[in-house]
Amino acid sequence: MPNWNHVVRDRLKSKRLNLADIDSIVSELAAHLEEAFDEAQARGLAEQALQVALQEVEDWCVLAAEIDAARCEEGAMNQRTRSLWLPALITLLGASVSLAVTQFMGLQPQQVWVGKMGMTFYWPWLASLPIFGAIGAYMSRRAAGQTPIRIAAGLSPALVMLVVMFMILPRGLFLDGFHFFRLAHFGLGLINWVGIPAAALLLGTLPFLRENSLTAEMNR
Repeated sequence: MPNWNHVVRDRLKSKRLNLADIDSIVSELAAHLEEAFDEAQARGLAEQALQVALQEVEDWCVLAAEIDAARCEEGAMNQRTRSLWLPALITLLGASVSLAVTQFMGLQPQQVWVGKMGMTFYWPWLASLPIFGAIGAYMSRRAAGQTPIRIAAGLSPALVMLVVMFMILPRGLFLDGFHFFRLAHFGLGLINWVGIPAAALLLGTLPFLRENSLTAEMNR
């Protein structure tokens, strides 16, 4: 009875595939070959059973390439999660909680009027944003994120608000028609809820845009 784990590993090694961390793949494939071997023996093909089982894999080179490609894709996804999505989510969550706490504590925003249009400033919230920008950029740098990735992670609350506002604009124009006042109000809202928060977040992000030795080594 062949040791199917060894059979699979020997053939994949011969195709120069790194077998680290793919024990589950080897075990699954070995179990499949063993099942084919047993079925061949049950059909009375005892002498040809090994050959019949190995024919279940048409091309070991193709299989090795597919496994290697899948591992590379999975590694890239994990890297993207660690360097962008997780830091961005934590930054966004922190900024959102900070704004909610500011409002819950009853701290009144300062109203600044530009003609007939008002801008709202939650100064304690704005003051907290550099902290969250720094957290996002730091986490991204620790995960070897490149500079654009760190900026995106640090500025994620402002980027999300930007997307939301541009999703709202077409609906407003469709329902209420094109008005200069509406566009001016939208532009002022962009400054108020995207531009100024982005500047505050960027203030905390900037110190973590410089490459550290670990990130430089990993990006080589």
